[in-house]
Amino acid sequence: MSERTPRRRLRQNEPVGTRSLILEEAMRLIARDGVEEMRLKDIADAVGIRIPSIYRHFESREAIIAELARAMVEELAQFLSPDPALDPVAWMESWARGLVWFFANKPAYGRMILRDLATPGGFGPISAALGAVEDTPRLDGVSRMVDALRAAHRRGIADGAFTADLDPGFFSMMFGTVLVSLVWPYSGTSAAIGVAELERLQSRAASLALSLLR
Repeated sequence: MSERTPRRRLRQNEPVGTRSLILEEAMRLIARDGVEEMRLKDIADAVGIRIPSIYRHFESREAIIAELARAMVEELAQFLSPDPALDPVAWMESWARGLVWFFANKPAYGRMILRDLATPGGFGPISAALGAVEDTPRLDGVSRMVDALRAAHRRGIADGAFTADLDPGFFSMMFGTVLVSLVWPYSGTSAAIGVAELERLQSRAASLALSLLR
């Protein structure tokens, strides 16, 4: 784990609500240290408030994680919605590249998903927010994302661009490959992802998506 950095500047004079600042700092801490190391004191110090002030907005540390989990599903569904006017191949490439961009720019969400997957039955705060792992496909945001992807797949089948069925393995391969690629700690490179590396990961994700459907 990286060494903790000093307290950030006090942020109470910024034109953003305290609740939003708490969530923003929680995201930053999870991205930096992981879900387990996110502490209310660190959030309070960064925002410029005391811990009791956090409880005016969230009843617990777990409630903050649950709120982030709900936000993650909705943001992901909104982001992974390429232009339906694109041809099926371009749509799928855009979807795969967007998947990489989303988690590269929101690393806290990637760490949350991996923490959830590492716990049999799901990680408590995330399960409390989203329900049991097996019920994930029924979430509104997830179902919207899946419906859009299935529609593009059907168009690809009709056009002869795709030949393979769109089964659950597609999603596990895509999300698993992208998430692990972004957080893999054994490559000996810096944790920061530059423009060239991001482009490389996006190109590989797009190629993987198309290979799974042809």
